[in-house]
Amino acid sequence: MVGISPFAAAYVRKRTAERMVDQCRIWKPGPVVLDKVTGKTTRGEAILKYQGVCRFWEVTSGQQALLGDEQVVMSQTYLSLPYNAPIPESDDIVMITMSVDPDLVGRTVKVVSVVRGGGLRASRRFLVQVVESQKPTW
Repeated sequence: MVGISPFAAAYVRKRTAERMVDQCRIWKPGPVVLDKVTGKTTRGEAILKYQGVCRFWEVTSGQQALLGDEQVVMSQTYLSLPYNAPIPESDDIVMITMSVDPDLVGRTVKVVSVVRGGGLRASRRFLVQVVESQKPTW
């Protein structure tokens, strides 16, 4: 880190980690395997990449889109991990396992892009999209 003192970097990382009040599990789905005899596909075993603290939040952009007859306000959902956590890749799956917001527990999302930070950034942010939900409200 050029121009950033170790004290400043440690301070920012600590303060950012304090905001991570959720817990999540991240895994890479197993490969799809085709049975040539039956023509059926199955999914191989998933690989667990991370389990621990995170921050899961949504940012409303103010943009609006017309979906059918409905006007919908666009928003983006982000996941933030501690500085030393492994970096997820696109298509990894994330499940929120604990949160201060009970509606988030059990949410499953897919990583759609990775935003890499500079040297001072204590967390890495990942744009995620909801792929399924155990709760009918989302």
